[in-house]
Amino acid sequence: MVSSTQVNFNLQALLEQLSQDELSKFKSLLRTVSLGNEAQKIPQKEVDEADGKQLAEILISHCHSYWTELATIQVFEKMHRMDLSERAKDELREAALKSLNKNKPLSLGITRKEREPLDVEEMLERFKAGTLDNENRYRLILKTKFREMWQSWPGDSKEVRVMAERYRMLIPFSNPRMLPGPFSHTVVLHSPAGLGKTTLANKLMLDWTEDNLIQKFKYAFYLSCRELSRLGPCSFAEMVFRDWPEWQEDIPHILAQAQRILFVIDGFDELGAPPGALIQDLCGDWEQQKPVPVLLGSLLKRKMLPKAALLVTTRPRALRDLRFLAEQPIYIRVEGFLEEDRRAYFLRRFGDEDQAMRAFELMRSNAALFQLGSAPAVCWIVCTTLKLQMEKGEDPAPTCLTSTGLFLRFLCSQFPQGAQLRGALRALSLLAAQGLWAQMSVFHGEDLERLGVQESDLRPFLDRDILCQDRASKGCYSFIHLSFQQFLTALFYALEKEEEDRDGHAWDIGDVQKMLTREERLKNPDLIQAGRFFFGLANEKRAKELEATFGCQMSPEIKQELLRCDVSRKNGTVADLKELLCCLYESQEDELVKEVMAQFKEISLHLNAVDIASSSFCVKHCRNLQKMALQVIKETLPENVAASESNAEPERSQDDQDMLPFWTDLCSIFGSNKDLMGLEINNSFLSASLVKILCEQIASDNCHLQRVVFKNLSPADAHRNLCLALRGHKTVTHLTLQGNDQKDMLPALCEVLRHPECNLRYLGLVSCSATTQQWADLSLALEANQSLMCVNLSDNELLDEGAKLLYTTLRHPKCFLQRLSLENCHLTEANCKDLAAVLVVSRELTHLCLAKNSLKDTGVKFLCEGLSYPECKLQALVLWNCDITSDGCCSLAKLLQEKSSLSCLDLGLNHIGVTGVKVLCEALSKPLCNLRCLW
Repeated sequence: MVSSTQVNFNLQALLEQLSQDELSKFKSLLRTVSLGNEAQKIPQKEVDEADGKQLAEILISHCHSYWTELATIQVFEKMHRMDLSERAKDELREAALKSLNKNKPLSLGITRKEREPLDVEEMLERFKAGTLDNENRYRLILKTKFREMWQSWPGDSKEVRVMAERYRMLIPFSNPRMLPGPFSHTVVLHSPAGLGKTTLANKLMLDWTEDNLIQKFKYAFYLSCRELSRLGPCSFAEMVFRDWPEWQEDIPHILAQAQRILFVIDGFDELGAPPGALIQDLCGDWEQQKPVPVLLGSLLKRKMLPKAALLVTTRPRALRDLRFLAEQPIYIRVEGFLEEDRRAYFLRRFGDEDQAMRAFELMRSNAALFQLGSAPAVCWIVCTTLKLQMEKGEDPAPTCLTSTGLFLRFLCSQFPQGAQLRGALRALSLLAAQGLWAQMSVFHGEDLERLGVQESDLRPFLDRDILCQDRASKGCYSFIHLSFQQFLTALFYALEKEEEDRDGHAWDIGDVQKMLTREERLKNPDLIQAGRFFFGLANEKRAKELEATFGCQMSPEIKQELLRCDVSRKNGTVADLKELLCCLYESQEDELVKEVMAQFKEISLHLNAVDIASSSFCVKHCRNLQKMALQVIKETLPENVAASESNAEPERSQDDQDMLPFWTDLCSIFGSNKDLMGLEINNSFLSASLVKILCEQIASDNCHLQRVVFKNLSPADAHRNLCLALRGHKTVTHLTLQGNDQKDMLPALCEVLRHPECNLRYLGLVSCSATTQQWADLSLALEANQSLMCVNLSDNELLDEGAKLLYTTLRHPKCFLQRLSLENCHLTEANCKDLAAVLVVSRELTHLCLAKNSLKDTGVKFLCEGLSYPECKLQALVLWNCDITSDGCCSLAKLLQEKSSLSCLDLGLNHIGVTGVKVLCEALSKPLCNLRCLW
C-alpha cells in the first residue's frame, strides 16, 4: 500500500452514479489506462467484487492520487460519460483555485530535489560578456520571448493567471503531484479560438525556462504551426533548429535524448495541410528532407523521436486529423474564463462594484455574448465599451442587445467622431476578409503587400489593440480575437465599394452570396458568425454611427443582398432555420424580419438559452404562421426547485429570470396570431415559470389553437398544468399527450373531457402510466364526453381490467367513437372475446387498430364472430404484427365470403404463408366480398 494524498474530487459520489453494467465496464477499462504501472497495484479480485463505494476506497488506498484522478477521467471519457468527466475536472479546478488563493502548492505526494536556476541578472551579464553556454543562452532568449508573449494580450489580469493555474493539474508535465514513471506522452489542448490554448502553451514554455516543470526536460522546443506552414520541404533537424545555428554540431546529441525533450506544437489547425498529408510517407530519419506536414505527422505518430513528450494545441476542426495520429493522448478541453472569472474580471476592471455588476448582468442577459465572453479578449472588449458608456452617462443596455451592436460601439468608441480613417478601415476589413476565407488569423508582411495594405494603414488599430503585433516576429499581425475578425469581414462586405474595388483586385475571397451559402459554411464554419454580423450591419442606426466616426457609408444594396442570399430562404433543416433566426435577430430591423418571416407557415424551433432571444424576436413577426413545433432543452433552460408539499412558489433561478422576457415574447404569438392553429412541444424541459406563461397564453380567449401535441415533457407536472390550460377551450379539436409518468395528468385530462364546452374530436393518450382506478375514471369521462370521435391509446399497458373498462364504455349507447387505436396495448386472444361483443353493439365504431398485440389465430377467430353480425358497422381493421398464421386467414376468409361491412384489412408483418394468401385470394373472388383494400 502506498502513502497517497487525498484525491481532489469525490470519487465515491462519481462512481455511485454508474449503473451496475457501467461499473463493470469502468473496472474493465481501468486495466487499459496507459498511465504508468499503478494498475498493477490494484487487487483485482477485490475490484471485481466491489461496489462504487468500495472501489473508490480501493483506488485511494492502493494508487497514487494523481494516477487515480487522470485514470478516472480517461475511463469516464472512454465510456462517453462526459457528464462525470466534466464534474471531476470541475472539482479538480476548484482544488487548484483554492491552492492558488492560499499561495501554496497542492500537496505533492512525492518529493523532488529543486535545481537552482541561474540568476537572471547573472545570465544577462554573462550573455553580454559572451561567456554564457548554448543551453543557458537558449533558456534566456526563450524566457524573454515567452514572458512578453504571456503578457501580450490587452487587459492582462490576475484572472488569466488563475485560468492557467487550473490546467496545471491536468497537464502531466506541470502537475506538482505527478507520479514518477511512464505517462501519456501526448497532451492535446483543444477549444475554439481565443480561449487560452496558446496562452497555456506559452506559460508552459516559460515554466520550462524557469525550471518550474515537475517533469524534468533538458530541452523544450516551441513549434508554431502558423510559422511552419510557410516553410518548404526541410529535414526535421532544420525545422526544429532553424533559429539556432550555433547548435548544429550538438543536434545528434540532443535528439538522442528524446525522452528528455518536450515539443510544444502550437496551433495545429493553422498548419493548413491538405487532407491525408500528415499520415502519408511517415519518416523516422531526422536528416531526410520532407514537407513540414509529413515531419509533424511523423512526430505525432511516434515514428520520429517516439519517446519525446508532446503538447499540442488546436481548434476543434483539426481534432479528427489528430485522432488518426496521436498515440493514446490525454485530451484537455480549454474553457477560457468561467462565469466566476468573468465576474471577478468585471469587478477589477470597473472598480465600482455597482457599475461592474450592472455591466456583468447586461452581458449575462445576452446568452450568445456571454458565451463569447469566455474568451479573455472579448471580456476586455465588453468592459472597455460599457465602462466608457457609463462614464459618459449613456445607457449601456441597448449596446448589449446584440454582438454586432457591441462590437461596432467598441470600434467607434476607440476613435473621435470625424476621424476620417475610411481608407484605413477599408484596409483593415479587407485584411480580415482575406484571412477568414483562407482560415488564417496571422498575417505576414507579404500578405499585406499582396493585398495592397500599408503598415501605416494599420497603425491606428495597432495603437488601440484591435490589431496585435507579434512581439517575437515584428512583421506578424493578428486580430484581438477571431470574433472581431469575423465582424470586420462583415464590414468589408457591408461598406459601399470604392472605384478601385470595382477594378477587380485578385483577392481570394468570395462574394456575399457565396459567404452565406450552406456549402461554404460547412467548409469554413468561421463564415457563420461573419454572416450574422453582416445581417447586423443592415441596421440603419448602426450605419449612421459608423459614418459619423469613420466617414464610411454602408452599401445601399445591403438589404437586397440579404433577401437574395441562401440563408434568408426557407430551408429544410433545423440548423438552417436556427441560423436564419440568429442572423435576423442581429439586424434588429423589424421590417426586414417581417419580410423574411412572412414566407413561413410552419416552423420548428430547438430552444436553448442562446437561441431563445433570436427565436422570440423573429417568431413574433411570423404573421402567416399556422403551425409551430418547440423543443426546449433542459441543460440551458434550468429547472426550478420543485415546489414543496405546501405548494410554496419556488425561487426562480437567475438563468430562468434572464429568459422569461424572451419566452413571454415567444408565447405572445398564441394570442396575436389567429392563423396559428397547431402547436407541438416535444422532448422538453419546462420550468414552473415557463409553464405558467405558456398556460396563460394558450388559455386566453384570443388563442385559436386547434391541434395540440405534448410529448415527453418534464417535470411531471408540466403535462398536468398544460392539459388544464385547455379545459373549456372551444377551438381545440385535436389533443395528443404522450410519454413520461402521467399519473398526475390523467385526472386533469378527465376534467378537460367532462367540461361542457369541450370540443375535442381526437384524443391521443400514448405511452401512459396509469393505475386501474385512473383507467376507470378515464373510461367514465370518455362515456360522458359528447364530442370525441377518435381515440388513440397506443403503447399503453391496459391489462385485462383496463381493457374491460374501455369495452364497457364502447358499449354505452351515448358513446360516439368512430375510430379507436389500441396498438401495442398488451392485448391477448382472451381480450378479443370481449372486444367481439363490443363490435356487435357499437353503433358508431368504423375503424379499429389492434396492431402489435399478440392476438394469434384464436383472437382473430373471436373477432370474426363479432364482425359476422349484421349490426356490426366496422369498415377498417388493422391487424399487422399480431402473430397471425394461415389458420387466422381461414377465419378471415370465411368472414369475407359472407356479407360483411369490412372494406379495409391490414395483415402486414404476419406469417400467413402461401396457404394464407391463397385462402384470402379465394375469398376476394366471391361476389359477397366487400373488401376494397388489403395490406
